[in-house]
Order: sequence, then structure tokens, then C-alpha cells
Amino acid sequence: MARWVGTGIIRNWFAQNRTCGAVVPFEDPALRMARACDDEHDGLIAVLRDFANNGTAYIVPWASLPLMVTMTDRDLALHEAVGARKASTPAQVRAVISDLALSGALGTDAKVRESERIGVEQSRRADVELVLILHLMDRCGAVLTTLLADPTHWRDVHATSAVTATVAAMGIGRQIIAKRIAEFATVLTPVGLVAADEMLHPGWLRVLHNEIDGFSRSIDVPLQSPDARVHLTAIAESAQTVAQLSGAVISAIDYAVLDIGGTIRRWDAELPVITQAIDRLSFLLDEWPSLIKSVHDVLRGPPDEMAKQLQTVRTILPRLPEADSLHGDCTLDGDSKSLSISCALSARLATIWSFIRSSRSINH
Repeated sequence: MARWVGTGIIRNWFAQNRTCGAVVPFEDPALRMARACDDEHDGLIAVLRDFANNGTAYIVPWASLPLMVTMTDRDLALHEAVGARKASTPAQVRAVISDLALSGALGTDAKVRESERIGVEQSRRADVELVLILHLMDRCGAVLTTLLADPTHWRDVHATSAVTATVAAMGIGRQIIAKRIAEFATVLTPVGLVAADEMLHPGWLRVLHNEIDGFSRSIDVPLQSPDARVHLTAIAESAQTVAQLSGAVISAIDYAVLDIGGTIRRWDAELPVITQAIDRLSFLLDEWPSLIKSVHDVLRGPPDEMAKQLQTVRTILPRLPEADSLHGDCTLDGDSKSLSISCALSARLATIWSFIRSSRSINH
């Protein structure tokens, strides 16, 4: 993982000082691109992208944000919670929203939905941990068809033999392996595992990557205005660049899963690299849901306003490497490499997951 991410365009992009802050999902349309940023001089600030619908960015102290617009009760609660927590990363903002929902501050329905989501996420994380354990055992020579053919085999000589062989092949203790697998499953939560028919449920970052990739391919719509076409093409190219970058990072993470033996063996070195990659990935993708919605709103609006409004959206696109610079880089060579890793991992995990489901069916 460290070697794969540490080369070419991925290394250069991750080494740059990127725009900090996280989008805060306020209800007010004027705040749709508002970001919470932790400024070393001024503390928590709000960066208001396209606040006046002209592409201009405004920066105000976070505490002063309610003076800019009339906030709903939900927006006021979110503003206060983000300020109290000094949340300035996508993960921190998501945690704030989760806590607010569970507290009932966002309404009864939101509380029920968030409780259900957390329960599902915990169940999925347990499934991911089990899949990773079996994937590691399989790579170390265990015969999963024998191990999972009967639920009783989990506690008999087959399981003992498989665990012993895995410990011997890895050269590290059983408890250390279990601890590292659990940490790996937790770290992977935002990305999830790739698997056929999404049986293991992708994480929100993988879902968002797929949405951006699909958006970049689907907005090639005929427009009468030449200026509108130019701006829409630029937006599509930016989305494609983001999809290429995020796809490369996700493929590197998938490779770390595919090479699970090496990843777990080198875990102390791999963990910070994977964590940083996922953190950077969240910053890269964080504002695209708002951008995608803005483009769709423009395309549904009055035709005579499209060129001006698309130009405004174009001015607030995140700064990225030029799309042409990606094609010559080995790490983004491109889709074929990512696809081969994805297909190999998907096939392997799909087989393991089918064994697990069969075992559970027998047990029930």
C-alpha cells in the first residue's frame, strides 16, 4: 500500500497542501457550499463558496455565521454543534451529525434512521472483519471449503489447523493478527470492500466515487449555448479527474486488502499510510455532492441562464491536476490496472462471502 500510493501523481497530489475544511450540510441554499475550517490564526472559520451566487468566496468567523443568513432550527443546532466540537474534517462533521441525530435534535425520524444506520454499520464491520480473517487464512493455505462446509468445523481440528498454519505463515502471534485485522476492518469502514453485487456493502467514499464517475460520464448533454457547453465540458473534465484520482487511491486500498498477508505483517507501517489516504480521499470527494446538485439544478433551470450559472459553478471547482497529466502516470494507467485489482479482489471476496452465507444457512 505504501509503495503503491507513494509513486507518481498520487504521491505528488497527496504531498500538496490541499484546501482544508469540510462541507457542513446546512439546509439554507445560500450555505450549500459552506465549509468549516480550522484556521491557525483565527480558530474555526466558515468559508462560504458562491455565497452571493457569483462564485465569490467569503470568509467569516464561525461564530458570526448566523448573522449572514436566517438559519432554521436544524441549521442552528448543526452550527452550534460544529462550533463546540471544532469539527473541520469530513469525518468530524459526520460524527457531529450522527450525535445530533441520536440526541433527537434533528427530529424523531432522524434519530430512528441514525440508530438503524449505526446498527447496520456495526454488523457490516463484523462481516468485514470475518471476511478479512478468512481471506488471510485462505492466503496462508487454509482450505475454506473444508473449514466452512459445516458450522461445527469452526470449533474442531480443521479450525485449529487453519489458525496454526496462518500464525506460522505470518510469523506473528495469533492475538496480534486478530488485533490488526480488527483495526483494518475499522479503518476500511469509509471505503468498504469491493465485492460482486455489493454483497458486502461499499462504504460512503466508494459510493461517492462511483457517483462522481457516473456524473462525469452522464452530463454530456446537448446545449444550445456554446458558452454553456464549454463550461459544462470543463465541469465534466474536473469530475473525471476526481474520479481518476479517487479510483487510484481506492484501488491502492483494495490492493492492500488483496495483499492482506503483507499488509497485516507490515501493519505498523501500513496503518498510517492507509489512514492518511482515506482522510485525503474524504477531503477530495467531500464537496462534490453539492457541486453535482448545483449542476443538475442549473440544467433543469431556464436555458438563458445556463451559461452564466455553469460558469459560476466552474469557478468554485476544487483545484486539481490537469486531466491530461494523469494519463502518463503508472499509478493511473488507468482504468485497466484499477479494474484488474478490483476484479481479482471481488472474485476472491465473493467466494469467501458465499462460503460464509452457506455456513450461516446451515447453522440456522
